[in-house]
Amino acid sequence: MNAALRRFVLVTVRWAFLAVVVLASLLTIFIAVTPQGKAAFRAVLFVPQVLDVPVKPQPWFTGDPVRHEVTYPQQTGTGVADVYRIDDGKRRAAVLLFLGANAAGRNDKDVINLGEALARGGFVVMFHWSPTMALEANIDPAEVDNLVRAFQFLEQQEWVDPERVGIGGFCVGASFSLVAAADPRIRDRVRFVNAFGPYFDARDLLLQVVTRSRLDQGVRTPWQPDRLTLKVFANELIETLDDPADIEILTKKYLAGESSDAQPVTIAGRNVARLLEGVSPEEAAGLYLALPEEFREAMDQISPSRYMDDIKARLLVLHDRDDELVPSAESRRLAAAMAGRGDIRYTELLSFDHVRPTSGTGAWLLIKEGFKLYRHMYAVMRAGT
Repeated sequence: MNAALRRFVLVTVRWAFLAVVVLASLLTIFIAVTPQGKAAFRAVLFVPQVLDVPVKPQPWFTGDPVRHEVTYPQQTGTGVADVYRIDDGKRRAAVLLFLGANAAGRNDKDVINLGEALARGGFVVMFHWSPTMALEANIDPAEVDNLVRAFQFLEQQEWVDPERVGIGGFCVGASFSLVAAADPRIRDRVRFVNAFGPYFDARDLLLQVVTRSRLDQGVRTPWQPDRLTLKVFANELIETLDDPADIEILTKKYLAGESSDAQPVTIAGRNVARLLEGVSPEEAAGLYLALPEEFREAMDQISPSRYMDDIKARLLVLHDRDDELVPSAESRRLAAAMAGRGDIRYTELLSFDHVRPTSGTGAWLLIKEGFKLYRHMYAVMRAGT
């Protein structure tokens, strides 16, 4: 190599090195200083932490979160929650999460992983627990008020920035979080709502369950609901009855799974049995109107569809397209109803089993769905930055 060529190579290498240094410095400044950079970096680290991938770099860049139990007053009794946070004395953005009727407990590995990943991502995370809904698979409208009180407790903690507090949940818990976010006691202070797999209208979901069919933009297709969904609504329908004998017969058959030829003795009991067995859409609508008015009013009270004008927060919605617990069309209806606001993001994923990441989906699908999850989580991180 002659001298001129050597000088050319050296100059080229120096300029290339300088360019790399400048770009790295600019990227570092972008990540460290700008809200967009911080949110993007945190989202990039968060996604591998919750997906089934071998490399999880998030702990390389953050301290270890602590987990501790807190209690807070409810209208009746005392609420218990787990809090995950980085214990460094800083006030941080916070999010209140509700798992709803999901059977996952406080020590479920995915719950712990989610709490720690969000804490490493810059949030104080508080899991609201409902023994009635989680342990008994029973929908309890009182949990909406409990969520409001939990939110009020969370925003008052010394390690929380009260200007950056959001709420979210999974499945029924997501819908309850939407209803709670509309409550006048907190609606002007809820920064964002992150709803994963919510239903839009409880009545419509019930009618889809009992007709074993999904309804999407007027098109009805066959659907076999998940056993948990069937159990939850069996509980709700059986609770509308007053006759002890009917309650015992239907509980044994539809909740305990016992075979029996015994039939309910009251008209109300027979109507509930027909709904639980599965009926046509036309028959379902009539039988629903025959249910107690108190029950139908409760279904309205826990339906986000009734509160669209009262939700002021940034709305972030995710759903698994092939969800067997709640049809994804419910979230699409929610997103369409709120589309005019301009501050909603809807993400539909394929690599989740309802609310849990799945493995064995294939590398390309995992990358594609991981990128969609990254974009969604960027919006979450940005809302908390």
